[in-house]
Amino acid sequence: MSHARPLSLILAVALSLSGLAAWSGAESLQSNEQVVVAGQAMTPASCVQQLQLTRQHAYPDQYRLPQELSLISWNIYKAQRDNLQSDLQHLNAEADILLLQEALLDNNLLELKPYWRFAPGYKEGAQQTGVLTLSRWPAVLHCHFEHTEPWLRTPKATNIVQYLLHDGRQLLAINLHAINFSLGLEDYRQQLDDALAVVNEHQGPVIFAGDLNSWSLRRGKLLDQRLQALGLQPATFADDNRTRFRGQPLDHVWLRGIAIQHTAVPVVSSSDHNPLLVSFNLRTPEASAPAESLAVVGPALPRDAQPLQVQ
Repeated sequence: MSHARPLSLILAVALSLSGLAAWSGAESLQSNEQVVVAGQAMTPASCVQQLQLTRQHAYPDQYRLPQELSLISWNIYKAQRDNLQSDLQHLNAEADILLLQEALLDNNLLELKPYWRFAPGYKEGAQQTGVLTLSRWPAVLHCHFEHTEPWLRTPKATNIVQYLLHDGRQLLAINLHAINFSLGLEDYRQQLDDALAVVNEHQGPVIFAGDLNSWSLRRGKLLDQRLQALGLQPATFADDNRTRFRGQPLDHVWLRGIAIQHTAVPVVSSSDHNPLLVSFNLRTPEASAPAESLAVVGPALPRDAQPLQVQ
């Protein structure tokens, strides 16, 4: 039986969000109750190597994701607002995969799903923040990269998780909090390219999501060119309530080889960003209906396809 729910239900729940519960930090972290993954890596090259090794492993049924899924991508503002926990509990009930940015290593977050993978980013005192990917199923691969803000010299994290699908294919989920403060594109481009080096070697569906800090036209153009070159397409939102700077949306969900069913961006007060909600279908290519009826996005390009250059 599928774990996915219609996103209309998710949106209905999201619209009723209220600040009834205050955020409270846990005194100690829960144990990381993870099934051992086939590979872990901290560089693009080693991640690609581990990616290739996962294809040689056999996994039990508990690893297999169903055909229909829903995800949330959300910058939660370091859990600084009192009503975040209430909103997260409501949204989490209807989501299969959570991609959180500016997340804390805190039991209130880690207990949302049975399985989680964390990529550390900025740390202030004892408070460690980063990007956190949670799901109902264990991962077969976990990679995390760190890049540095060129001005502030603070870290920005990329979290890459791979899941096994119901039909034996594998789903790559990239959760990225992009470099923010830079005059040029060099550091921003490098962070994207390191993640996309893994996408280029992956042979199945892809989720590429997060707070991508695409606050300028140049950044937006670079993002479009880099991701489209590898067959990814952006999820679109009819009521586009995404957080913007200078008129440009900061948060994105890009997909490849996935049929979108519903999207939404509910307005909340529990963060300085609104959450992005997407439900989708992971049918095998031969079982899919025509693209126009399924809204299938992003056919895979040849693995040697190279990203375009921004002029």
